[in-house]
Amino acid sequence: MNTIRTINEAVEKLYGLNVGVIGQGSERHERPHKPVLLLAVLDLIASGRVAPDRVVWSPELRNTFTRYFDVVRNHNDQDTPENPFYRLSSDGFWEAFEGAGGIERPLGTTPTATQAINGTVFARIAGGMEQFVRFPEQRSRLRDALISRYFPAMRLKLAPLFVESGKADATPEEQNRCKEADDDSPGRDPAFRRIVLEVYDFQCAACGLRIKLPDADLTFVDGAHIMPFSKSRNDHPTNGLALCKNHHWAMDRFLIVPTPEGVWKASSRLVARRSPGEEALVALHDQPILPPHEDAFRPDVVSLAWRAERLYA
Repeated sequence: MNTIRTINEAVEKLYGLNVGVIGQGSERHERPHKPVLLLAVLDLIASGRVAPDRVVWSPELRNTFTRYFDVVRNHNDQDTPENPFYRLSSDGFWEAFEGAGGIERPLGTTPTATQAINGTVFARIAGGMEQFVRFPEQRSRLRDALISRYFPAMRLKLAPLFVESGKADATPEEQNRCKEADDDSPGRDPAFRRIVLEVYDFQCAACGLRIKLPDADLTFVDGAHIMPFSKSRNDHPTNGLALCKNHHWAMDRFLIVPTPEGVWKASSRLVARRSPGEEALVALHDQPILPPHEDAFRPDVVSLAWRAERLYA
């Protein structure tokens, strides 16, 4: 287990939770259970009802989980907090135990409702993450990271559920300082990039170029936001595209844009005869956006519409 040493490493760890994907077709989506459980745990720590070294499996935890889950549940998601309580152990900072009378052993399966009543199951936040859940400012960073990565569309609905004051209750000046700090965070940027590149298999969604050296973290493709994070607070993979350097540069300047119709559009300001570079961008007009390998991460229509409306004309 690699020890988490900085808040940015903690954010990266949260962005990379092993959440899994469920559903078919348009209903396919990431399971929300692990990030919801962590939001509930942050609340209980903030209120002093649990400690990082003893997060008790209890009716209170189950009820807090349900408050958040009811907001973010999607399609046929089931309210089953026992699953993430057990399975978070695979993510490198959560250790679950059962036992009483000073005898403890690793939890071997999902806990039961009876165990929630008798208090014989608990978890420890470990791996270095425990140092970043003790203080309000860092809890706020972690909470915001969970929402930006997994539930950006539900941000306004989730904010009233928070137990401790956070960005929703801050002054405008404090909100701007927090926003600038998060926008520049070196923790969320590489985490977002890595996820987007993986779901596109390191292939440019515009031209199909794929360069990935097997023995090094070296690729010609970037993970690009469709709608900038500074405007959307959205780091979900559906707000990302894998793009080679050339097409990333051109999209950032609105010379080419992905559209809700699933095709690229090129600016009328581009003239093919001027240079091979412009000719290549013009040729992209009406070509399909190459999709990710997982339907759950197909580009978000709202983000695509934002980008399409700003085509350089």
